[in-house]
Amino acid sequence: MSQPDLSVQDAVSIGSRLSGARVAAAQPARAGGNNRVFRLEMAEGSPLALKHYPSDGRDRLGQEYDALSFLSRHGINATPRPIAKDPAAFCALYQWLDGEPAVLHPQPDDADQLADFLIELQKLHDAEGAQTLRNASASIFSAEAAIAQYEQRLDDLRRASDDHPDLRAFMDGSLVPTAAVAIRQLRRRYAERGLDPAADLAPAQRALSPSDCGLHNALRTDDGTLRFIDFEYFGWDDPVKLVSDTAIHPGSGLPVADANRLIERLSRAFAAGDDAFAVRLDVLYPVFGAIWCLIVLNAYLPESRSRRALAAQGGDLTVRLAGQLDKARRLHQTICQRDPDLTPR
Repeated sequence: MSQPDLSVQDAVSIGSRLSGARVAAAQPARAGGNNRVFRLEMAEGSPLALKHYPSDGRDRLGQEYDALSFLSRHGINATPRPIAKDPAAFCALYQWLDGEPAVLHPQPDDADQLADFLIELQKLHDAEGAQTLRNASASIFSAEAAIAQYEQRLDDLRRASDDHPDLRAFMDGSLVPTAAVAIRQLRRRYAERGLDPAADLAPAQRALSPSDCGLHNALRTDDGTLRFIDFEYFGWDDPVKLVSDTAIHPGSGLPVADANRLIERLSRAFAAGDDAFAVRLDVLYPVFGAIWCLIVLNAYLPESRSRRALAAQGGDLTVRLAGQLDKARRLHQTICQRDPDLTPR
């Protein structure tokens, strides 16, 4: 159970204490399913961001603060600079980044800016402090781990689908059959290459991943430059998962051509140090696509944060759930169009 939202008065008090300066005013900047952010107007100097995290059993504050501290120390300027934290209050103070949500007005160079940022992160692979960073949230280091995550999410939704015949029809008639083909193809291609699907990826081939990167977590400055926020999931992961997640993430809504350009640029960067990268991407991409379809459908889980977020938006929950199902159908179609072999025979 999460603690109550922070009040404006609390934000002013905590912000003043953490910054060591007087906060003139605070206003909620944006509400999200996982946190709440306040813009703090300082009596002197630039505004700051106070972020309030949920107490949900995962150290979101520590993961993000450590990640942004690492990036700031090594000269990454496209992310907020951390200033101070108070774990007991579930709060951290950061540099305020101006800009409008990038997803509101996509631009032709967005895929390239995303690729540039993610490639820049990999230059820190061996930087001081990198090896003590945590693994990314829901990180995956083997093909079998990806399959296991898909199957676990599927089992959870199967239990919830008894009361939702449309959901069950999509799962049994579309998603499950194509995922089964993808998994068979994966195991066959791994066997042909002499790869062990249960073997963990070597640390030298792992990637530094925001794990939730896309236009949905980016701000666009006046000159069109993207800056990136929300690093609660940051850490080590399989670069194939990083590429797949960034291209597929429904929050970004990248057009197919842009997603393909992103995949191409990132693949060139990662394949240079991993002879098996191209094969692993080819066979794991549809598995990660199936996982994303299930993530979109999390709102059907009775106790999910996604369902609570939809309910909080008001309106008919049944209609909102149907919207998520339609989104999953469209995402599934996009994944299948990329690989016609996924059609069950």
